[in-house]
Amino acid sequence: MTFDLTKVTRAISSFDLRTWDPEGVIFYGDTNPKDDWFMLVLRGAGPRLDDGCWHQLIPALDGCLRRDIWLNQPGNTAPFSHPPQGACNPEAQPGTFLPPGAHTVFSLQDLPQPDVDPWAFSLELRLQFFRGSGCLLTLGILANQSLLSLDLQDQYLDSGCGPLEKGSLPLSPGRLLQLELGLTRVTLSQGPQEVALIVPPVLLISLLDLWTQPKGNLILGVAPGEASSVSFCLDGLRVQGKELDVDQALSRSKNIWTHSCPRSLNNSTNTPH
Repeated sequence: MTFDLTKVTRAISSFDLRTWDPEGVIFYGDTNPKDDWFMLVLRGAGPRLDDGCWHQLIPALDGCLRRDIWLNQPGNTAPFSHPPQGACNPEAQPGTFLPPGAHTVFSLQDLPQPDVDPWAFSLELRLQFFRGSGCLLTLGILANQSLLSLDLQDQYLDSGCGPLEKGSLPLSPGRLLQLELGLTRVTLSQGPQEVALIVPPVLLISLLDLWTQPKGNLILGVAPGEASSVSFCLDGLRVQGKELDVDQALSRSKNIWTHSCPRSLNNSTNTPH
């Protein structure tokens, strides 16, 4: 939005805000980017910034504004070159929504580390809903090697340890999905349903090495550059019992709703913030 400051008679702005995002930039403005700017943010969670290190700007807020008046006058809204995807329909709910082709990449070194004795790694997620076919989650090296993948195929979740073994699990939205890695097998379960895959020694060595190198990643959604028709909404993602915040990922697609979801995929998911 742009404003003619010569016509501003009162420096008053107001709006209604709705968000489940604990932190982010609500409004940023400037008349001279070098030395004349201001920013309004929501700040209540997240990492400390007063450590003397360089930090990227606080992430954009996943929320909605209405009844907005800026500087006591309506603004001239400039068109977006890439319209953002937002959750401004009236039936939005908390969660994380990934539309088709979206991805989020976490560095394994930034996540809670596996148990040591015995070695074990656990991951939990709850799918509110899903549609299409494609990758849900991958452990591996970005754009190089996938060692463990979970793929959505209609109402089934296909899992595999590299090219050596595959398993299939009937999937129900709303129920907790658990992935457990150990020294001898990988277990995937949802309620009473369970699939166990034997991990060959050669593959085990490669899996263990993922946590010792900076390129080991956990990828949520489709890997960058790959095709997928799957879209889904998550009600939480936990690693080693700790909740992960998509805003703290190493990288992610810009069209992800980080803290909100439509009620279902029948609702519009293209409403701009």
